[in-house]
Amino acid sequence: MEMLKVVGLGPGDPELLTIKGYNALLNADIIFYPKTSLNSAENILNLLKIDKEKIKALEFPIGSDKIPEISKKYAEMIMGSCRKGLKTAYAVEGEPMLYSTFLDIMPYINMEFTIIPGISSMNGISAAMKIMLATKDQDLLVLPAINNYEYMESKIMSSQNIVIFKAIRAKKIIKEILEKNSINDFYIMSNVSTEKERAYNNINDIKDYMTVVVIKRYI
Repeated sequence: MEMLKVVGLGPGDPELLTIKGYNALLNADIIFYPKTSLNSAENILNLLKIDKEKIKALEFPIGSDKIPEISKKYAEMIMGSCRKGLKTAYAVEGEPMLYSTFLDIMPYINMEFTIIPGISSMNGISAAMKIMLATKDQDLLVLPAINNYEYMESKIMSSQNIVIFKAIRAKKIIKEILEKNSINDFYIMSNVSTEKERAYNNINDIKDYMTVVVIKRYI
């Protein structure tokens, strides 16, 4: 039985894919990838010029309450491909073990698989904007944007370095917390390392779902 390889595609620039990940995609007989309204994984695979005959989209409606049901069905499809003796890959944008669709599928995978890590968008923004994420004994908090003021403020104010993913979901709250606590050292970037990459100076300007905010607090 062939082993499944889960490949992190990186934040968007195809050149940020690891050599190991690229070789896994080239050697695969079939490549599954998550298709969302953002088309991030699909765009990367197209830029890599991967044979379109061997890639198969798995629809993931963002925010759907049917994700567990959908994920179980997709896990069966992926395992079925492996049982047929096909070299199978699941290619996901960013890092597979950090806020990726594979984490929805993983509980239903009842076979051996290998993770090939990818560069996450927080590494992409730190490189693009030359931001030191953490040094020496500083802590680093990775946080999904939650539309809850008390929760977000308690998390932000308890850490020195904070990375917030999908910031658009709580941009008003983030702005209020920054203003209330006089935090001026923050960085905003959407669509990291893609042709649509854009840096912002104001939280109000955030328009894209794939936006990362880095906050620096020196306690």
